[in-house]
Amino acid sequence: MTIYDELKSIASEVLTEFAQGSVNLIKITPGAGPADNPGAATLVSHSLDAVVKGASFKYVSQGLAVSSDLEVTTAIVADVTPSEKDFIEIDGTQYKVVRLITVPAAGTQTVWKFIVRKGG
Repeated sequence: MTIYDELKSIASEVLTEFAQGSVNLIKITPGAGPADNPGAATLVSHSLDAVVKGASFKYVSQGLAVSSDLEVTTAIVADVTPSEKDFIEIDGTQYKVVRLITVPAAGTQTVWKFIVRKGG
């Protein structure tokens, strides 16, 4: 077990303890039909242990976020790969994932960090 596997486990425990409200990752898979009639999209919801706060100044100053965005830090869910095409639902309100920040930047991820925007 590497230090990052250990950190991933610790982060999951801490985020489970301090989880705020109801936070879900919404993955949308487009219909598989032809281009003129692809059919209905499929929505899959994954419950997340997460903490939510306003976007950090460092992300706003770097142009990665605007001041009204939220920053969501979550424990990793096995067998799920988030993307910037997904949505985060916070206490029943849907937010568009604007940026997915890997923590750490390379190697085994210990947490998922999203910058999300309302109205996406």
